Amino acid sequence: MKKDKFFAIGVMSGTSFDGIDISLISSNGKKYFRPVKSSFYKFSLKIRKKIFQIAENFDENQYRLGFFSTLESEITREYVKSIKSFILNNNLKRIDLIGIHGQTIFHNPQKKISLQLCDANLLAKELKIKIVFDFRQNDLKFGGEGAPLVPIFHKMLVSHLKLKGNVIFINLGGISNLTYISSKGDLKAYDTGPGMTLLDEYVYLKRKQRFDRNGNFSFKGRSDEKVLKLVLKNRYFTKSPPKSIDKFYFSLKPFMKLKFYDACATISSFTAKSILREIRKFKADTIVITGGGVKNKCIVNLLKRSLKSNLYLINQFDLDQDFIEAQAFAYLAIRKLKGLPISFPGTTGTSHPVSGGKIVNYR
Repeated sequence: MKKDKFFAIGVMSGTSFDGIDISLISSNGKKYFRPVKSSFYKFSLKIRKKIFQIAENFDENQYRLGFFSTLESEITREYVKSIKSFILNNNLKRIDLIGIHGQTIFHNPQKKISLQLCDANLLAKELKIKIVFDFRQNDLKFGGEGAPLVPIFHKMLVSHLKLKGNVIFINLGGISNLTYISSKGDLKAYDTGPGMTLLDEYVYLKRKQRFDRNGNFSFKGRSDEKVLKLVLKNRYFTKSPPKSIDKFYFSLKPFMKLKFYDACATISSFTAKSILREIRKFKADTIVITGGGVKNKCIVNLLKRSLKSNLYLINQFDLDQDFIEAQAFAYLAIRKLKGLPISFPGTTGTSHPVSGGKIVNYR
C-alpha cells in the first residue's frame, strides 16, 4: 500500500542571506497539511559576506567553470549542521524526506539560469535521508520563468484556511510576488517588483543594520514623489506576466541623494505602490500578506490604507510568516515524490503543468 501522508522537512535560505529557515510538516501533497515544528539558524557573518559578494558580482563564465564549488560546500555544511540541530532539538523520530531550495545567487529567466547552491549528495550522505532539490530547472526547461514556485502551496492554504471567493497572497520577501487563486481554483502568479531587499540593502549601506526594524526608519521620513514617480516607470512594470526578477534588478541609485529617513520612506512607498498596482488588476475577496516583510509596519500600513478587501496577515491564521516558504518546499518535495506538478502556465509560464525537483536517495 502506497504511503499517503509524509513527514517532510523544508529548508529555505532566501535572498536576505541571513540564515536558514527549517520547518517540519505533515502533508499528502494535496489538501492535507499540518505544520509541526519550525526554527531559524543564522549564517555566520563570513558565509553571509561570501554569498553577497558572489551574488552581487555574479559572473556567468565562473558559473560555467564551477568556480562556486567551495562556497557551495561551505553552505551545504551549514545546512547539515542546522538540520542535525533541528532534528536533535525537536527529538524527531520520523522524517520521510527533505525538500531543500538551496541558496540562490543568480536568477535570470531570459538566459534560462537560476542558480541555487546546495550539494544534495553530501546532504543525503550526512543526514541519511532522501533529499529533493533543484526545483527550478525543469520549469525553465519547459519555458517557465523558474519562479515563483510557491503558488500551488498558496492554493492549498486557501482550502486549509477555509478562505472563500477570490484570494490573493502577497509574499513580502526579498522580491515581492503575487498569487491569485480564483473561486474556481485558477492560478495566476508573478513577481510584482521590489520586496525587502532594496530597503535592507540601503539600511545596511547607511547604518550597518540588517533591516528597517518594524519600519521605524521609514515612518520617520517623507516619501519623495518625484523619485517615486521615476522608479515606478521601470520597464519591468510594463512587461506582461508571467515574469520574475533577480534580487539585484532594482538599483539604489535613484534614492542615494535623499536624506536617510526620506530614502527609507520612498523605498517603502515604492514597494507598496508596486504591489498595490498589481492587486488592483484582480477582483479579490480576501488578501493575505506573508513573508518577512510582514514585520515592516510602514509597508503593511500603506497596503492596508489603500485596500478595501478583507486583508489579513498570515500570522492571524496561526501560521508563522517567517516559515511559509520552508513549509512550501517541504510540500513541493512531497508533490515531487508523488509525481504531482509544481509549476503551471499561469504561474511561471510553462507550456503545461510540470513537476520539478531532483531526488537523491541516501546510500
